[in-house]
Amino acid sequence: MASFKELNDRLTKQSYVSGYTPSTDDEKLFREIFGDNAKVVQWAARMATYYPSERANMQRLPVELEDSSEMK
Repeated sequence: MASFKELNDRLTKQSYVSGYTPSTDDEKLFREIFGDNAKVVQWAARMATYYPSERANMQRLPVELEDSSEMK
């Protein structure tokens, strides 16, 4: 796989890895990056809906509300 920077640069110029329509290259790279981690993909999609400035201003949850045991 190319670096994330190289991939980001490529996707700035075109919608998909190999051009302007999805291909097997997209599927292969998607699985390489995310595997079967559907929840991570869903979380990334939700987080991407926020502007960077909104993400920078998100509040940290109080420690008693966090459950780090879920993060594995």
